[in-house]
Amino acid sequence: MYISARERKMIELLLLSNETIAIKEIAEWLDVSTRTVHRDLQGIETLLRDHGLLLQKTAGKGVIIEGNQENRKRMQESINKQDGVDYTPEERQVLVLSKLLEIKQPIKLFALASDLEVTVATISYDLDKIEQMLNDFQLDLVRKRGYGVEVKGSESRIREAISFLIMEHMNELDFIKLLRENVQDSSLDLVSERLLGLVSRDKISLIEQTIETIRPSLNYNLTDQAYIGLVVHIALAMERLKQGEFIRMDEEYFHSLRNSKEFKVAVQLIEKLEDLFHIEIPEAETGYITMHLMGAKVRYDTDALIEDSSLSIAFKAKQLIEFVSKAVNHDLHESNQLLNDLVVHLKPSVYRIQQQMDIQNPLTEQIEQDYPDLFEIVHDGTAHVFPGMTFPKEETAYIVMHFASALLNKKGTRGLHVLVVCSSGMGTAKILAAKLQQQFYEIEEVEHRSLFDLEKLDHQSYDLMISTIPLSDFTDYVLVNPMLPLKDIHKVQHAVRKVKMNERMKRVKLATPLQVKDESIQSIQQSVESIQHYATTVTQIIEHLAVLRTSETDKEIALNEACEHLRRSQVLHDATKVVDALLEREEVGGLGIPETKLAIYHTKLREIVQPCFMMITLEKEASVLGMDGEMMASDRFILMLAPSHLSSGGNEVLSYLSSLIVEDKECTKVLESDDEEQMKTYFSNKLYNFLRNKLTN
Repeated sequence: MYISARERKMIELLLLSNETIAIKEIAEWLDVSTRTVHRDLQGIETLLRDHGLLLQKTAGKGVIIEGNQENRKRMQESINKQDGVDYTPEERQVLVLSKLLEIKQPIKLFALASDLEVTVATISYDLDKIEQMLNDFQLDLVRKRGYGVEVKGSESRIREAISFLIMEHMNELDFIKLLRENVQDSSLDLVSERLLGLVSRDKISLIEQTIETIRPSLNYNLTDQAYIGLVVHIALAMERLKQGEFIRMDEEYFHSLRNSKEFKVAVQLIEKLEDLFHIEIPEAETGYITMHLMGAKVRYDTDALIEDSSLSIAFKAKQLIEFVSKAVNHDLHESNQLLNDLVVHLKPSVYRIQQQMDIQNPLTEQIEQDYPDLFEIVHDGTAHVFPGMTFPKEETAYIVMHFASALLNKKGTRGLHVLVVCSSGMGTAKILAAKLQQQFYEIEEVEHRSLFDLEKLDHQSYDLMISTIPLSDFTDYVLVNPMLPLKDIHKVQHAVRKVKMNERMKRVKLATPLQVKDESIQSIQQSVESIQHYATTVTQIIEHLAVLRTSETDKEIALNEACEHLRRSQVLHDATKVVDALLEREEVGGLGIPETKLAIYHTKLREIVQPCFMMITLEKEASVLGMDGEMMASDRFILMLAPSHLSSGGNEVLSYLSSLIVEDKECTKVLESDDEEQMKTYFSNKLYNFLRNKLTN
């Protein structure tokens, strides 16, 4: 069976629709004449009949496929596994690029042309497009007469390009079904099937099951996209290692990852994979998996400020949030997730900038176009907060996305009202409207209208206009294929974000009344337990609030003296281990708060019985590394300790105290005074107000 690319696309469109589609709409979608559609339908009609389906034609209305779901599915599977295939240009370019990334030697243009049953001239045109794509990944396309064509570049960049191809062109739902339901080959389209071949699909399910065993160790959830990205990354790594392809990681950067929680989880995962596949996996792979996990957090991790991420980066992140908040006239400090996301993102990024390592972001240009005002604000903000460092546009774009997400997700954002335009307002318009509401939770209401209805409509009443046909009298609309392929989903995503951001930047936030509803017994119980955790931690901290004055001049001895005092008070079991952990933490990053005499020594450890917050004052100043990377003098050490298995509520209390220290000027004054009673009063009141807010919210 041979079906042309145009016939295949036409059948796929008709199989998806349960309503009659006008011939004119099909012609506009395929960018051909109605006569060509009528001619193609003659061959399609015979093909459908062979699969128990009927092409029903209605004069003046259009065509529809009639038949049961089982026969429709068989028809789609038959298309997917046909012997001779006529690909669209985009599909052909993906297949050529995937082959070039997979092989390790040059390949002749004639061989590529022969495989895809096209001319050498067509392949040459495709290679021009592919070369542009490879530039985004800092890979080179080498083309020489008599030599052939091949991709040159680092292994890490090649893997990045392969992962991007899979994530860009593989449907997430199909991938999840493949993992969980053991989907057969025939259910996947031809391009997806080829891309999966790059990652050894027979191992994918085993890898996914192995990842599932370590997920509880993360203590946070992964989005579907992050989870699939991790599965693809590891499957690809296993395949490339088998071929003798290894990645490298800067030693100093690798060392900086070792103290993170994610590194320990990555080590567990690597050990399991080595046992599973009987392979020795280099350490660099552990580093890359750690980076994947660090970038995949989807909620506010209350451990962030006290354990995983250095307070120096948290300090800088707070300053950046403050700068942007003033510029956009919205308080972004209330977004705990924004702070955590920035800390997780900035920690490796700052190191990369300092080491002049390449930072790649294929969406830089698009982000700059979508959020020009915010882009400029963030650019100025990084220059202000990180003097002496130059943030490239690619890195600025990443940071912009974090702030854009926080602004777009603020409470009070209404759903969007979207107008969909097709030539007749029916058929493909209804398919597109349904797909839009499935893909975008931000879209609340979709109206579909014909081209002839546009003159009567108030265009200002719609937030966004999406059309399946070019509109001569309008410029502010999104032109898409009614089947909404991935590239058009991205176009709509950008448009939706742009509309929401424009509204957010202009609109004054309006107060909305609280909606009171009855809670379930389970939710009430969880809420009560959460409040108990907050209250217990607050009580324990207030109980041991104190200023310990010491005549010692050596900071290690001073810390030991304080920890011995806490051991006698049954706050911790082993003073020596706690001191060792505090000093080890100091080696990881700066503890001193710039422009103050304060340094924060903090750790989480099994030997600590209950959370504790106290201060040590020294008679003589000690030299400590500041959060800005400069050495500074400190005569006041803040001691912040927590048990390793502290509740999420308890972690949130300590995180709140951390934020006070790095952002509240009044707090700095209190801590730098010698008035112990003032310190107790200040922190007791702050903790009381924190608890009261938790009780009323």
